[in-house]
Amino acid sequence: MARLDCEIHRLRIEGPRPRELALRIYPPRITTATSIADEITWLAALGAERLHVPTPQRALDGEFIHRWPDGRLAVLLSWVDGRLRDKGLRALHLKRVGRLAGAMHRVSQSLVDAGRIQGQRPGDGPELDVWADSRRALHPALPHAGQQRVEAAARRLREELATFPRDASAYGFIHSDLHLWNLLFEGQAAGAIDFSECGWAHHALDLAAPLQYLKHPVVGNHDQRENYPRLRDALFEGYAEERPWPAGLERQVEAHIEFRMICTIEWVLDCWPTVDARPWGRALLQRAGEFFPD
Repeated sequence: MARLDCEIHRLRIEGPRPRELALRIYPPRITTATSIADEITWLAALGAERLHVPTPQRALDGEFIHRWPDGRLAVLLSWVDGRLRDKGLRALHLKRVGRLAGAMHRVSQSLVDAGRIQGQRPGDGPELDVWADSRRALHPALPHAGQQRVEAAARRLREELATFPRDASAYGFIHSDLHLWNLLFEGQAAGAIDFSECGWAHHALDLAAPLQYLKHPVVGNHDQRENYPRLRDALFEGYAEERPWPAGLERQVEAHIEFRMICTIEWVLDCWPTVDARPWGRALLQRAGEFFPD
């Protein structure tokens, strides 16, 4: 199905009760089971709560994590059905995403409290210090004025993020990449896939991710900016049904939207083979200065 950082294969198991599974094979740089153990522990706990996420499947030896014949690590997960939403995205969908994020954070905190999350892997994010200290080489596709705006935003965010609380109400083990392409809607539920970037960060990052491209649509996305306040409020409302808001959540989310925009710019520049690998890459870089307030 995909060969990005991880390799994903879709499997169909025939029999009286056919079912579909996803085989995830991790890249060679992930060499020990401890590096992905927290992800698997969390997914198993989320599955036990009947949330719509990939659930790890045990092998005959009772283990979740296996060694692929070529030495890479692999896990077998339940297949998550559902559909992406773009033009058809409504407030009710964002409310379901809020409930999902709140439930995921509630479960992860219970695992932390029980001592079952062992690692300290940080959630996904850009190299703020590199941008903030103007150590980033200028790329021809990123206008000089745009780079200056990114650098100024990085300096401001570096200071602001350091002031956000790190207690259990605001900080914990999160998905870290809960954008619209990692959200699937099935029946009355929102589901999430691709937990490979999960780690420690502010809870607000998981609420910023689905809002990022609603506030700043890329080429090919339906423009939801007129509906943005209503969609954002629905997301917050759903989250509050699962766990209390931390103080200052709204500002934390807006700051993390900017944080994610820097991350996306960095992703296009560093991880794509060329900035034209996807239709919206070059256009996003040309607009980089628009994403950050003065």
